[in-house]
Amino acid sequence: MTVRNACSIILRMLLLTSLSTSALGFSIQSAEFTAFGELQMEFTPWGDWEHYHNYSEIVDTLLYLNDTYSDIVDVFSIGRSWQDQDIYCIKLTNENLTFIKPEVLFVGYHHARELISSELSLYFSVVVASNYGVNATFTRLLDYCEIYIVVALNVDGFDAVRNNEWQRKNTHSCDEDGDSFLDEDPPDDEDGDGFIEDLLWWNGVLWEFVRWEGVDNDGDGLLNEDWIGGVDLNRNYGYEWNASTYTGSSDPNDEDYKGPSPFSEPETQALRDLALAHEFKYALSFHSGVEVILYPWGYTSDPSSDDQKFQEIASEIAMLVDSPYQQSSQLYTASGTWDDWMYGNRSTFGLTCEIYGNHSAWQYDPGPYQNSYWERGVFQFFNPEPRNIESVVRKWFPAFTYLIDRAISESNNIVITQITPQKIIVEQGVSLAINTTIESQGEYTYIFNVTVTANSTIIQTWENISLEGSNFTTVGFIWNTTDLIKGNYTIAAFASPVPNETDTQDNTLDDRWIFLTILGDVSADGRVDITDIVMTIEAYGKTNNSPGWDQPEWYTNMDVNNDNKIDITDIVVVIDEFGNSWVAP
Repeated sequence: MTVRNACSIILRMLLLTSLSTSALGFSIQSAEFTAFGELQMEFTPWGDWEHYHNYSEIVDTLLYLNDTYSDIVDVFSIGRSWQDQDIYCIKLTNENLTFIKPEVLFVGYHHARELISSELSLYFSVVVASNYGVNATFTRLLDYCEIYIVVALNVDGFDAVRNNEWQRKNTHSCDEDGDSFLDEDPPDDEDGDGFIEDLLWWNGVLWEFVRWEGVDNDGDGLLNEDWIGGVDLNRNYGYEWNASTYTGSSDPNDEDYKGPSPFSEPETQALRDLALAHEFKYALSFHSGVEVILYPWGYTSDPSSDDQKFQEIASEIAMLVDSPYQQSSQLYTASGTWDDWMYGNRSTFGLTCEIYGNHSAWQYDPGPYQNSYWERGVFQFFNPEPRNIESVVRKWFPAFTYLIDRAISESNNIVITQITPQKIIVEQGVSLAINTTIESQGEYTYIFNVTVTANSTIIQTWENISLEGSNFTTVGFIWNTTDLIKGNYTIAAFASPVPNETDTQDNTLDDRWIFLTILGDVSADGRVDITDIVMTIEAYGKTNNSPGWDQPEWYTNMDVNNDNKIDITDIVVVIDEFGNSWVAP
């Protein structure tokens, strides 16, 4: 059995085995997705969604979107392929809104035989661009995020897979049989039935590969040993490219040949350069062969330092699309993968969505001798029937909207984290210091206002506070309690939303109360009695440097003269006030 076909057969077995033990997500439907049939859909130039688009159709569609929706679409080349074709990226954002926005990346079609992955990326581009201003969700996504989509990375693969539906790699010419000729003996449809089949033989223990269907094109006595290309693009990235893993071969004959060096291929170089030119917060790459969401690491079974966050993201996508999720290496270990590089080198949370697999697609016909069979069905294994394309891509549509929405929410977020008053039991007439801590959980520098209230009455507002991303600041307020009614007050702080902030619930914090009372009432019951004297005596000797000064014991409440220490003076004051009360006995 050749390594090429052994890899294919073993990977199919691994996929089935691994997924049988994966944790399944739960299906939910978003309101936007349920109402999807109401969206505007045009059918020129991409035509219908019941055929697989060739690369010319994809390019025509992208250029049409660029010309038709020029305020929200920008199409540009990120590089050129082995066959000197442009690799296009489409950028979707409202270009009239020029504030800083988070960036997200989506990539389709690393592997030539996985055509459905390009259909998904193309479908999203068409739907969102043509429904901007019509659909509220899509409008918001493009207003507050920059979305980059490489619809198809392996652009030469469209023609290559049309001639050989087994084609996985790019078209980097390679002398696989060592005869100094390149790509001269690919598989052929020997019997003219529309399929290129491989012949397998059962030896009583396992299946052995015999040969590909075809003819000896180069007359060297070998059948179909020198395919078109190439290099497995998803083993060619520069993070742990040379790791010892199950897939990521150094043999050009193998389907998972990783190339002569990291980023040896113009396609991976193009994607690398795009990623280096941007600060992508999140990214998804689409593949097929199975349905599962995968996250780093792929080269090792060890979890990443952000494993908990990766699991959170993967599980939430899994619920939306009703698919399992797991760490990539649980499927099989692989070196030089795209998502490992995005995370390991660019600190981007990159995940892979395997969006389709049909394990019943394989068909077997008797071979020329006993215990041999012709195997076919590789295209149907990786891709749905054309009439089912749209149902598959609609299923995975929420993966886009979820990740973009998450980037928007996280990139612009101000949070009130703490309200710290000088004390929580206060003599009426005192001017009380209240500190408020604000954290920026976003990525940019913000200017905003903070207001503190007591029972909804404004105490003070600080304006034009400047705070850098991933930082915090503390602002001080003074509450003058003169002439206020005695009793309990709820202290709240509110930070004005920053531009593009969508999660505003945490801009308000109201978890602190203050009891306004008479001098000496350190127990907050409205009277000065033996309890107050005992509490003050027990706190004797504490200072503002003592543990528990402001919480949880709140010794500061016994500092009745506000000199940051509890001494005989405080005890005397409480004793002198003994018997006073402002509440009914």
